[in-house]
Amino acid sequence: MDIVEKLKEKGYIVIGGIFGLIVFIMLLYNVFKPKPDLVMETTQSSTTYSTVTSSEEMSDEMYVDIKGAVVKPGIYKVNATMRVLTVVEMAGGFLPEADDRQVNLSERVSDQMVIYIPKEGEELAEVTPSKNASSKDETTNTLVNLNTATIEELKTLNGVGEKKAENILRYREEKGSFKSIEELKEVDGIGEKTFEQLKSSITV
Repeated sequence: MDIVEKLKEKGYIVIGGIFGLIVFIMLLYNVFKPKPDLVMETTQSSTTYSTVTSSEEMSDEMYVDIKGAVVKPGIYKVNATMRVLTVVEMAGGFLPEADDRQVNLSERVSDQMVIYIPKEGEELAEVTPSKNASSKDETTNTLVNLNTATIEELKTLNGVGEKKAENILRYREEKGSFKSIEELKEVDGIGEKTFEQLKSSITV
């Protein structure tokens, strides 16, 4: 009888221990079980963030059109931190006959910008290198005085890049003030076509 009683007591202990373990596990589950509302809220927040991020990315998309003496002319996707030189590299680089001195390679790009890389000896009259529409609009109603303009002011003129602006300043220093706007045609690199493009935007 003593043996039987002892076995019964051990059985009760084992059963009690198992029952206690089950209760403990259930308590832990209830404590750490994720709340449905919190999960839903987190999911909705993630969805909203993804939508906003996607919209922002789309609004930041910019494209420029590079033409002229580059290996692969065409339209390229860019961002506001890029420079003209970066776009040239994206287009495969300059062709051997390219005249990069007429282009401001450090200029930041903008959406719908047209970048034109001329060839050696080419006179830029019809296409303005590295100039966008907003720049043209800003200078349309303002005449640039050939005798007082700085190099930066000269570069705002349609068809005038770094090199031609420097040539105008050099001519002014060597020859004195311009007597008429027609005298601009005597500046190295300024031909008849370029002058026709400029004459409505300049004065003396």
